[in-house]
Amino acid sequence: MRFTTLVPAYKPKYLIELLAALRHQTVKPAKVIISDDSPDQAFIAALRDTPLGQMVADLNLEVVPGPRTGAYDNFRALLQRYAGQTELFHLLLDDDIPYPTFYERHLVAHEQGRMACAVSRRWTATESGLPTRDLPVPAAVATHPQRMLSLDAPLLFAHTAGLSGNWLGEFSNATFRADMAALLDDPSLDGVCFTGLEDLGAFLKASLLAPLGYINEHLGFFRTSAAQHSADPMGRPMKLAHLAYIALTLSGRRLGQLDAKAAQANLARLCPLIVERYGAQADMAGMCAVMPALAAGGETAEADFLALWHVYSGAAARRALPPLA
Repeated sequence: MRFTTLVPAYKPKYLIELLAALRHQTVKPAKVIISDDSPDQAFIAALRDTPLGQMVADLNLEVVPGPRTGAYDNFRALLQRYAGQTELFHLLLDDDIPYPTFYERHLVAHEQGRMACAVSRRWTATESGLPTRDLPVPAAVATHPQRMLSLDAPLLFAHTAGLSGNWLGEFSNATFRADMAALLDDPSLDGVCFTGLEDLGAFLKASLLAPLGYINEHLGFFRTSAAQHSADPMGRPMKLAHLAYIALTLSGRRLGQLDAKAAQANLARLCPLIVERYGAQADMAGMCAVMPALAAGGETAEADFLALWHVYSGAAARRALPPLA
């Protein structure tokens, strides 16, 4: 089995580190596609017919212009261009770093069974790349003697969406089977959009097809910086993330993956928190108005929330990407 690495690129600041990390893999990807979504096409300028581009020719590198219509559209354009060229693919954000054995260990995981997704642990690091902390992985997983685990959908829903937490990580520390590409193009579960938590939603979506492979080893790092969305708690991305936990909780309940009592308990915890944090925000007024009824399990509360969420999340305006040129 072979990997294609898909890089939705926007920040050229870390390009040298990213290329070095890929070149030093013990199992190299068969192909690397970089979709340049930067305003000035900085990645294309740095890599096409330049000494740097020639230095990394062994990566079988393709650099293409991105759609420049939003970050997730850049992901979607890459998935469209990938088109199943290899058995496996990896969405690698341009500021994250996989350690040298990342693909080697992920290959071992995928070879152990027909899983749709494998996820490895990663460190959270400073902007310079210094690891500083871990995700709050459940103790039963973190201390398990086996390094390769198989986690089913009910367990994952209960310990992520059902608790409004994501200890699995992001796209950069996950690899997918080729047929997941079409499913990642649609960030929804049971018709409910999970924009704001596209990574966690994708992992849960994959677990419905087959148990998720969890590699209990730190195989990379997630870089933090002041420019990231999470640095602005009042920004739209953080609002979407909070609301997407409600969406995933409702999806899990509708799909029978989350116990109804546990799902309602999570809503009772989360909804007041959203009102507390965002009740004074004009763009959240409609959402916050339905939170008390949703927390209390009101008869029409779920339908009222989903109608508002369909618009607020952008799902109502979602369109198919144009064909590749």
